[in-house]
Amino acid sequence: MRNKNISASAETKTPVTVDGRGELVSPTSSSRLPLKTIDDVRVECARVYREMRSGLIDTSDGSKLVYVLGQISKMIELYDIENRIKLLEIKNGNN
Repeated sequence: MRNKNISASAETKTPVTVDGRGELVSPTSSSRLPLKTIDDVRVECARVYREMRSGLIDTSDGSKLVYVLGQISKMIELYDIENRIKLLEIKNGNN
């Protein structure tokens, strides 16, 4: 991916970018964003979209990232549904 840096830290000269929540993050920390909830995935998708629109990353690379994020979103949904079904089965005595 071609990633242009928005700015660099004045003290360390470390490149930084803005995450989906509008916070400055270094490239190493941006790869560790939490993707545990649908909202986390939504924020990350929006960040990738904004980076594509602004030319910070290639649209081909961004499209691939958004596809993977969509798959993660589906897995989160399925995990939630599976847990809800398990709870209903326990509640109804159908283990």
